[in-house]
Amino acid sequence: MEAVSNVFLVLHFVGLAALFGGFLAQMTSATKQITNGMLHGALLSLIAGIVLVGVSYPLNDQDSTAYPLYDNSKISVKLLIVAAILIIGYTSKRKSKNSGQGDTAAWATVGLLALTNIIIAVFW
Repeated sequence: MEAVSNVFLVLHFVGLAALFGGFLAQMTSATKQITNGMLHGALLSLIAGIVLVGVSYPLNDQDSTAYPLYDNSKISVKLLIVAAILIIGYTSKRKSKNSGQGDTAAWATVGLLALTNIIIAVFW
């Protein structure tokens, strides 16, 4: 079970890297938009995070000192943030597909929300 947890933790980090890396890669670009890689990274982070929370309960039953449970309020806030990222991202992609232009405001919002999620994960 610990191996499953570690695999999904790596996948969670890979999704985060795709999301935030896609944001950072466009910092100097004239046209900023939410890319498919950013959305796929957010979705991967969401799915891997849900699995991590689900796996934490059996691990906690085995050894509660080595595997403490996650703070459910923290997980709820992070879940809401990644849901907002996905909603903004897919809405922006649909809008930019119709207009053919980038959406700098949505790009900046998604990037700031991703950074907020990182900060919550580290400091809370």
